[in-house]
Amino acid sequence: MLKIKSYNLLSKAEKYETDIFETGGYKCCNFWLCKRLTFYPNGDKNNNGNNYISLYLGIAETNNFGVGWEVNVTFHLFVYDQLTDTYLTIQAKRFNSMKTKCGFSQLLKLETFNNPQNGYLIGDYCAFGAEVFVLKHTGNWESVSVNKPSPISNATFTWKIKKFSTLKDELYRSEVFTIRGRNWKLTVYPNGDAIGKGEWLSLYLTPTGWESLSTKAAVYADFKLCVIDQVNGKHLEYSECFIHSRNYRGWGTSKFMPLKDLRDASKGFIVRNTLIVKVEFLVISETQRVFKRLLQKD
Repeated sequence: MLKIKSYNLLSKAEKYETDIFETGGYKCCNFWLCKRLTFYPNGDKNNNGNNYISLYLGIAETNNFGVGWEVNVTFHLFVYDQLTDTYLTIQAKRFNSMKTKCGFSQLLKLETFNNPQNGYLIGDYCAFGAEVFVLKHTGNWESVSVNKPSPISNATFTWKIKKFSTLKDELYRSEVFTIRGRNWKLTVYPNGDAIGKGEWLSLYLTPTGWESLSTKAAVYADFKLCVIDQVNGKHLEYSECFIHSRNYRGWGTSKFMPLKDLRDASKGFIVRNTLIVKVEFLVISETQRVFKRLLQKD
């Protein structure tokens, strides 16, 4: 089950993917069947999901399955009704090598879902899930909480880049810093990256070492990057929000600020040949997983 707290903040993102979970008692090609839920809070617009919420169950980690594999299962996707302690359920079935995700782009109208009198969204909380009936139910659930801090404790990192005018490499990375159990780096391109090359300073927030984490759940974050004006106090900021699932190099912009402004001594961005950049996290999600495993037979 996926339990969402602070739904209003998460709804700013296109989609949220849960961590991978196993369902006991069934193997496909001698490998445990692993799955994940994908939730679109504003609808899967690529599949006619406008004005609906969309929910899918997908088979994950299928690389070890045989050619032309197929899994015939019957499962229910459901939305929890908090008023009646019941579930709105919709049935779906079958996965194969050509269709690894199954579900509904028009699961429930947003107007219906957002009305608290219907019980699905109350107090910024809602819950979704999938019940796979041909497999043993493990009782696994995942809770994602999007925290709106005031502020987050230790949610900023400042990087002083010394001897800035002497930097010759294309890019430079800060030391690793940790926010809410995740490791990050700042990446700067002194002479620009991509479409900003040669005319702009490029700056990015980059995840690092996430492949070694036990959870593969998506992370929602709202942050701002800043270049410090050390003379006038007129700092230059760039804000962005994102959901990170897998294999993404970072977030930021190739056109953070023009190099002519950066090098203008009167603007105060470089003092004593030192540039100061900072990242501040305004919102970041936390994922809690609980496992209740049953005895299984291979």
